[in-house]
Amino acid sequence: MKAIIILAILFAIGLIVLFYKRESDTQKMLFSLFILASIIGLAVVGNVMRSLLPLFLAHIVALVFSYGALLYYIFRDRTQWIWWLLPVGTLALYVFFAWVGNEHLTGLG
Repeated sequence: MKAIIILAILFAIGLIVLFYKRESDTQKMLFSLFILASIIGLAVVGNVMRSLLPLFLAHIVALVFSYGALLYYIFRDRTQWIWWLLPVGTLALYVFFAWVGNEHLTGLG
């Protein structure tokens, strides 16, 4: 599994460099690298959610969709913001559940 993740990252970097050499579009290259770094960062931060396994699996699926949207951006030059924000949404949902789950309602009794 780790090898697949490393190969996917190297594949995306290779595509970014290849399309940069073909089109000489520095802005697209930097934006693509920023999105890839964001996806990697969200994957690392997402390991916090392992205590809620269904939400963690949803986060992994959201990361896969984000990676697909990155590849779509590299090939078609169309941004897919909703797919890139899905992992942020799952992290926000986890923070909400952690906040609600740790709420102590002592004043109601």
